Amino acid sequence: MSTTTCNDQPNDAPIVLALVSAMLFWGMSWISGKIIADIAPAQVTVFYRLFLAAISMLPIMWILYKFKLLNLNYNVRALLWSLPAGILLAAYNQLFFMGLADGLPGKGGMLVTTSNPVFTFILSAVLLGQAINKRQGIGLALGLGGGLLMIEVWHFNLEQILASGNAYFILASLTWAFLTLISQRGTRYADFITFSTLMYVWASLLSYLFAYQHDPFSSASQYPAYYWHHLLFLSIVVVSIATSVFFLATQKLGPNRSSSFVFVVPVTAMGLSAWYFAERLSLGVAVGGACALCAVYLLNKKAEKSE
Repeated sequence: MSTTTCNDQPNDAPIVLALVSAMLFWGMSWISGKIIADIAPAQVTVFYRLFLAAISMLPIMWILYKFKLLNLNYNVRALLWSLPAGILLAAYNQLFFMGLADGLPGKGGMLVTTSNPVFTFILSAVLLGQAINKRQGIGLALGLGGGLLMIEVWHFNLEQILASGNAYFILASLTWAFLTLISQRGTRYADFITFSTLMYVWASLLSYLFAYQHDPFSSASQYPAYYWHHLLFLSIVVVSIATSVFFLATQKLGPNRSSSFVFVVPVTAMGLSAWYFAERLSLGVAVGGACALCAVYLLNKKAEKSE
């Protein structure tokens, strides 16, 4: 039987280039997130991020409509699919920040980006019947192994590895995998910009329920200017633009191929952190990064007829 689902199409190159750029911005977001992590309660930062992302999508939609750059459309099914997508997006953000508070120190967030493609492939196999071939299995193993090397997991004792906070990272990763599959289904009934906007609106409304006790609107003035500078980057560039590109790629390339590029994120994050925070990169981290990039190559390599 021929399995050529990963065959590159002539028009894939622009999508792949945009997706890689989006992953670079996701990697940059780790620096901004680390800088502002302790300034405001996590629930408030999550709400601000999603709310600003939803608001910033409106001028983007207007420009696309005004200059006829994209045919904006949606129907009732898109609205219905955007609701669970928004719930999952809000849940992902909450779980991720809960993991930061209680999980592996420093590099624990890499558990999300290195396990997410694995979960996406498994869910696609279970729910969509998309078989994982040998090449893809090797790629997923390389990516996951590379992530563990970048975390330098041998520096942590068993109690730290089994800490309850790390379960939040794994749940966040699983949540994103479900979100990837749902967004692919939802964008069948709307363009990716409109669907993303609807999803961000639902996510911000749900996140407000978690942030309500901190009165986020009244307390906004108490945070310093640099907090808002980084938050605007996290909201407009990382969520409104980069995350929307990811959902476009999910629509065009499928959930498996698009999620495979998430392996680029920890490599970018570690490289930028080393530059910005003057962190030393060990040999294990360098090897792990190389493994992660090899995983992206294998998971996107043109399928052979014999596979």
